[in-house]
Amino acid sequence: MNGDAIIWIVLLLSIVICDYLASYLYKNKKIPLWASAIGMALLIPVIVGSFVYLGVSYAKAFEPDNTREGIAFAGGFMALILALNAIIMFVVGVILNIYTFVKKH
Repeated sequence: MNGDAIIWIVLLLSIVICDYLASYLYKNKKIPLWASAIGMALLIPVIVGSFVYLGVSYAKAFEPDNTREGIAFAGGFMALILALNAIIMFVVGVILNIYTFVKKH
């Protein structure tokens, strides 16, 4: 498995898990989507930092001559995509809160 596949697998799993957790908390625990989006945004450095740390550790152990700048680019790409996902969820959550507020009054 090459590096691109690993990046896409980690990215898609992160998005699916975060979005599922946000929708579950919204439906069952009554936590607003915008609050879940803020929590998701706070977890982005943890997810990306873990991925980059594991990638650098792997490269140091098995490829000592590798400069490892590709892992940094992959981490930046993942951070941008996850941040965009959190921003979209935040906007949707705010719109839903405004809609329910207007509907009640």
